Amino acid sequence: MQSKLFLRGSIFGFILPSLVFLLCSFFEFKGDFITFYYQLEALQVHTHVMSLCVLSNLLPFLIFIKKNRIFPARGILMSTIILAIIITLDKLL
Repeated sequence: MQSKLFLRGSIFGFILPSLVFLLCSFFEFKGDFITFYYQLEALQVHTHVMSLCVLSNLLPFLIFIKKNRIFPARGILMSTIILAIIITLDKLL
C-alpha cells in the first residue's frame, strides 16, 4: 500500500509540471507547446520556465505534509529532484 501511494505521488509530481507548461503554452501560443518551447530556447530562458513549472509541485507537497500523508509527499519530492537534475543537465549541456 505504501509503495502504491509513493508511486501515485511520483506520477503526480511528473504530470503537474507538464500540465503547468502546457497551460503556459496555451496562453502564449494557443496551445502549440512545441513552438513555445523552441521560442523559449531561442531566448535562452527555457530552463527558467521549466524550473518555474516544477515549482508547482510545492503546493501539493505541502498539502500532503500537512495532512500527514508522507508517502505521496515523498513521491512528489523524488520527482521534483529528478526534474531538477534534468533541468540542470539541460542548462549545462
